[in-house]
Amino acid sequence: MSKTKIFRELTIMAITALAIFHACKSIVGSVEHQFYLYHQAASLKAGQAQAQEVNKELRDGLANYNSSSGIERLARERLNLAGADEIVVRISK
Repeated sequence: MSKTKIFRELTIMAITALAIFHACKSIVGSVEHQFYLYHQAASLKAGQAQAQEVNKELRDGLANYNSSSGIERLARERLNLAGADEIVVRISK
């Protein structure tokens, strides 16, 4: 074999090895990124489930105050209001 042919084949081999190295590096990076995205999606789903539970509790709480008895209870508990024939007595703890 001539020196130019050997040099050309070694150059092609080096370029091919470099391309294979970069392809493998890209594949590993892509797999790592997919794992990161999978864990991030799982975290977001857990947060979404928690937010839905909080929203359900808030909706249930609002449903309790839609009636006149619920509004009266809210006024008594939160605003310390009393009916026309009642007196509010506050006792400190």
